[in-house]
Amino acid sequence: MATRKTKRCLGDGKSPSISEMNIIKLSRIVKKNMFIVFLISFVGLWALSSAQPQYQGYNPLLGDRDPRFYSRPGVDYKPPNPGDDEYRTYFHNNRRYGYYQPNGYGQTYPGQNRPEQYPGNTGLGDDRFKYDPNNPTNVQTPFPGVLGGFREDLQGKIRRDSLLLDRDIFVQSNYGEIQGFKVHLYDNPDPNSYYRPWHQNVDRIFGECSTFLGIPYALPPTYEGRFKPPRRHRGWQLLQAVDYGPACPQPVQYVGATKGIRDMDEDCLYLNIFSPNTKAGVAQKYPVMIYIHGGDFVHGASNLFPAHMMAAFYDVVVVTFNYRLGALGFLSTADDNSPGNYGILDMIAAVQWVHENIDYFNGDRNLITLFGPDAGASAAGILMVAPQTRDIVTRVIAQSGSALAGQAFIYDRYRAQNTSRVFGQLVGCSIESSWKLVNCLSKGRSIYELGNAEFQPHVGLYPWAPVMDTNFTFPGDNWYEGWREADWHFMNELPEDLVRKRKYNRGLHYMTGVTTQEAAYLIYNNETLSPNYEVDWIFMEQKIKEFVFRYNYTLNPIGVYEAIKFMYTYWPDPNNKTHIRDQYVHMLSDFLFRAPTDKMVKLLVERKVPVYYYVLNTTVEAFRHPEWRKYAHDNEYYFLTGAPFMDVEFFPKKLRLERTMWTDNDRNMSHFFMKTYTDFARYGNPTPLGEVLGLHFDKAFNGELRYLNINTTYNSSILLNYRQTENAFWSEYLPTVIGVLVPTYPPSTEFWWEPKEPLQIAFWSMSIACLILLVILVMCCILWRNAKKEVDMQKFYDDPFVDAVESEMNGGLDNHLVQSQPLRARDVYQYKNTPSKFPKSQSDSQSVRSPSSLGATYTTKAGSQSSLKSAISLKESPSFPITKDVPFEKKEKYSDRDIDMKSDKSELTEKDSIISSTTTTNTSSKRDLLTSSPVPRPRTQISSNKSSRTLLDGGIPQTEV
Repeated sequence: MATRKTKRCLGDGKSPSISEMNIIKLSRIVKKNMFIVFLISFVGLWALSSAQPQYQGYNPLLGDRDPRFYSRPGVDYKPPNPGDDEYRTYFHNNRRYGYYQPNGYGQTYPGQNRPEQYPGNTGLGDDRFKYDPNNPTNVQTPFPGVLGGFREDLQGKIRRDSLLLDRDIFVQSNYGEIQGFKVHLYDNPDPNSYYRPWHQNVDRIFGECSTFLGIPYALPPTYEGRFKPPRRHRGWQLLQAVDYGPACPQPVQYVGATKGIRDMDEDCLYLNIFSPNTKAGVAQKYPVMIYIHGGDFVHGASNLFPAHMMAAFYDVVVVTFNYRLGALGFLSTADDNSPGNYGILDMIAAVQWVHENIDYFNGDRNLITLFGPDAGASAAGILMVAPQTRDIVTRVIAQSGSALAGQAFIYDRYRAQNTSRVFGQLVGCSIESSWKLVNCLSKGRSIYELGNAEFQPHVGLYPWAPVMDTNFTFPGDNWYEGWREADWHFMNELPEDLVRKRKYNRGLHYMTGVTTQEAAYLIYNNETLSPNYEVDWIFMEQKIKEFVFRYNYTLNPIGVYEAIKFMYTYWPDPNNKTHIRDQYVHMLSDFLFRAPTDKMVKLLVERKVPVYYYVLNTTVEAFRHPEWRKYAHDNEYYFLTGAPFMDVEFFPKKLRLERTMWTDNDRNMSHFFMKTYTDFARYGNPTPLGEVLGLHFDKAFNGELRYLNINTTYNSSILLNYRQTENAFWSEYLPTVIGVLVPTYPPSTEFWWEPKEPLQIAFWSMSIACLILLVILVMCCILWRNAKKEVDMQKFYDDPFVDAVESEMNGGLDNHLVQSQPLRARDVYQYKNTPSKFPKSQSDSQSVRSPSSLGATYTTKAGSQSSLKSAISLKESPSFPITKDVPFEKKEKYSDRDIDMKSDKSELTEKDSIISSTTTTNTSSKRDLLTSSPVPRPRTQISSNKSSRTLLDGGIPQTEV
């Protein structure tokens, strides 16, 4: 029946071939599964249609590229054009401003309500992102930044004539036109002006600063840009730099309107420029000072440093910028999945942008100074020797920090990997492999989860820092569109080694300083010690032990603990809580700040680099801090920002500053610091004219480390060699006690031995099974080899030729005869390749060893010692000369014994007789012979009066009796 149907389908009477039958079967399968094929096609078409670029429904967690900035199939990227509703900037009332709202931006910002006229996908946040292009004439639509009205946090306190003053300024850069605004200042920091804000009721304008806020120096590191180096910005037509850009993601405890950081977003690579004048015709360009904010590479923002006063009154261009923080900026797996160092690469991109464009703001690109506190000072020291920026940076001012500090640079790749794994476990990502970890963090976690995750690392006090990328693997040039392999590289040598090799700018000048109570903030931020902040000896011992554990002084933990305890015990009164607290502050201050600073100063001084050193021993008198934290870390912040001369609206409300709270000493110290810093940026010397308010800096010399001890402007002095004993304790002594600082990680972070997934369990199970099978195979090979060896030995002893040799050895060769008339050794053991004269016996293969031959074998073995003695005597005895022409006689006597060599014929006859007698023995006699014990055949005793002859036949001795 099937054959008839098949023929009918083919249309002829021939039977189908095998290939035709397969085609028929395939067509039937397709007909039966037509619904499945249709469903797959429908899903494919739906996927293609949904893949079209749609901004309204874009999901940032998918990790795809933002279609507004990239050309891809179906989307052609174009630069922003006025009036085009598809792009991020818009044109209205002869001003351009932005509508682009990053996804998730400000969603959790408190006190914000979604206006009804905005699209559904518009997030909450800053006003500059709340423009409705569908209703641009709406009076409720605010303009961005200062364009929407007077902003006291950007322009200072509003006064009667504030709205009438000149505001807008424009500058043309390499990336496009930039719009800024002017800020007017109502105080004079010059002490000779004798102006005080509380003396007069009418405010006077003493200066103005051209301000440009929120300039993007790189493309947003969002979507596919997360955990990747920064990319050069594509440019713009007109950028309204009238408001600060959002801060980079960080813990929420540092974010808020009262803390100075109103907005936080992953799109945060913005810089701010403060210039005294942007008009053309300036006689001399202004020095450029780039401020790098601190915060232990975890928190901070550029808008916390208002540099209006420094720029306006001291003729410098000040630049501040944001860089990625925390895991988004420094997560490193030490391989091509996430090499790390994104935050420091952001800094490099910002410095390069300033070097390329600062001329348009009347800045001198050949005089670039980096300065900042703690992490900013460390970054400044690193950029001083980094290959990408060493030729750009000519001045460095390190405030309470050094590139040689342990928290400033991670040289151990395993420490960076350990920190990344601990962070991955904290946020709930898999750490089975670096790819799983990075994939989870880049696509499965929001910026709030990544930025708000605070944890204590297993190694060190601070988790994140730049890492030395030696022996790292990097993504190739064609791995990601828009990135090259060179973009991932940072630095493969230690900063200390680069300084020793003089790999820095030839015109480098260095200035640094510390305070006398650097680490007091660590006690003040410890809420468990409030309100009295008292420290007893139990707390001190516990902290020293924790310190030893965290920094892995495990080679000699007891010795290191005792050494630190002895060094920082106040011996006149060891149990005094006040002195214990002071010594604890000194311990952490020396380790974190002073010892690394001292080490950097010495390295540079040895290489003839001009170095200026100061120790801040004064306070901000307006704060009235207690004695134990008067001279705290980063006190210079209030002096350098000109806080005593600025409107309090420029600063966060949390500081609770007042316009009239500052003392004369505060104003003088603020002027002193701004003047010395800017003069150092300009001349390479903080006091080029001799003195500033009676204070003078001296250069440090090798062996004579001079520093300015700043008390007040009236009693400061030059001193020598600040805390050299304590600094040498950390730099010189402890390394000899502990050997090398090798990190050791707790077992909880080693995850490879913990099978948590079925695939890993199967892998280890199969590995163990294969190992067991390999061991069994090796044992079988050994057993087989031993068995084969036994079989080969059995075959060897069953060989008739061996029997013949053994029977021939029964007669033996009397060693006494050889000793009396020896032959030369070469004649006795000579081998000649001559055919044998003896015909092969036909019954050799069937011969059976006789008891007499077994006995002969035993006798031969027993006489091996006498044979050895005979061979020795043959070698030692003198031999008589024998020529080749003289043949051996058949009856020549060789020995005193009566043993003669038989002829070849008699020997052969004897062998044949033995073999024939053996073969003719019946079965029973064979069994009896084999089962019976072997009896040695007695050697024929020959009397001494009978003669014997030993003849050589073909070099083989033959004995005839």
